[in-house]
Amino acid sequence: MKINGVTPNKVINLYKTNKKIEVKETRKDQGDSIEISSLGKSLSHMNLDENFQVSEKQIEQIRNEISNGTYNIDSKLVAEKMISFMKGREI
Repeated sequence: MKINGVTPNKVINLYKTNKKIEVKETRKDQGDSIEISSLGKSLSHMNLDENFQVSEKQIEQIRNEISNGTYNIDSKLVAEKMISFMKGREI
């Protein structure tokens, strides 16, 4: 029985041919993209009530109360108003 030896040149040539066969496919960058949900679109169209106006007298009174440290906020009322605004109805 005859066994042929494998020379280093044969091994190197095999690796070279395998490298030539492998072709990497490059993908073009498609760029960034975003998708806005229907809820996001509807929120972007929400505007404050156009009839909403605050008098300068009320603003000045609130500023004075804040600077004096006497301005109190009912957090429960604020939370209820925020929720009702987001739901689109008044309490």
